[in-house]
Amino acid sequence: MSTLNQITDQVASEITGYVRNQESVTYAVNAVTATDLTVTVDDTTAISKGIVEIDDELLYVKKSVASSGSLQILGSTSNPVGRAWRSTAATSHVAGSIVRNNPIFPRSQIKRAVNETIKGMIFPCIANETFTFDGSTYAYEMPSTLVDITGVSWELPDASGVWGIIKRWRIDTNYYNGTTTTQAIILNEAPEPGKSVRVQYTKYPTAITDSQEITVSGLPASCEDVVRLGAMYRLLTTVDPAKTVVTSVESNAMDRYSPVTAGSSTSAAKYIFQLYTVRLQEEIAKQQSNFLNTIQYSR
Repeated sequence: MSTLNQITDQVASEITGYVRNQESVTYAVNAVTATDLTVTVDDTTAISKGIVEIDDELLYVKKSVASSGSLQILGSTSNPVGRAWRSTAATSHVAGSIVRNNPIFPRSQIKRAVNETIKGMIFPCIANETFTFDGSTYAYEMPSTLVDITGVSWELPDASGVWGIIKRWRIDTNYYNGTTTTQAIILNEAPEPGKSVRVQYTKYPTAITDSQEITVSGLPASCEDVVRLGAMYRLLTTVDPAKTVVTSVESNAMDRYSPVTAGSSTSAAKYIFQLYTVRLQEEIAKQQSNFLNTIQYSR
């Protein structure tokens, strides 16, 4: 299973095959603090005036100074406007960090696309909530993320380890707990008091952070490629290779000329979206087949 950082690397690697712009890169010779306005790099000729990326932070370069091998970041000590550019976070960076010149797809943008894909998936993630039935409580509160209940069972009072099915229950979506309105389950048939009751339910996937694996979102590990495809089509709709601005004279000289038709990235995005849709439907069908068997009797 991959973390958000790893998925971001994979998306960045795969999506470069759909654009014809070559990034020029170098690396930071020394460590950079979260407030530094000077970045010493290995090769200043690889960086032009404009936006650069170090790790997940975007910075705005005012000028590069070849004599000192440094980049001067826009701003002053009291107003470091060139740090945390475009709402990224100003952080420290270790020596050896890659410095990318005017990236087409910044890591912060890729991560946003990944999480937008995860949150936008109408995917029935399976979760469980367990509580102890005490024989006197009328309703038991459920998580706010609950969308639908697919099964309710209780721990039988024997050594078999089997959980008995509770067939009669209902959800009160306007349950007032004395402080706020929430949702709660009401059991219309009572298990033995003191025993655990387990509620299996569906919820929508949630966003993940840098070091969290994709399963933290609620999605199974098999959805990893679905998320990558979804992020790619979102990113490709934001750029057209025919309109991409060359980042520097040097990179233009190194790139082999290849004519690009306007709208080609849109066509690529449509193709990726089709792949995404097919894989998403496959995963939904598998999830429904494996888990979604709602057992309930209304009377």
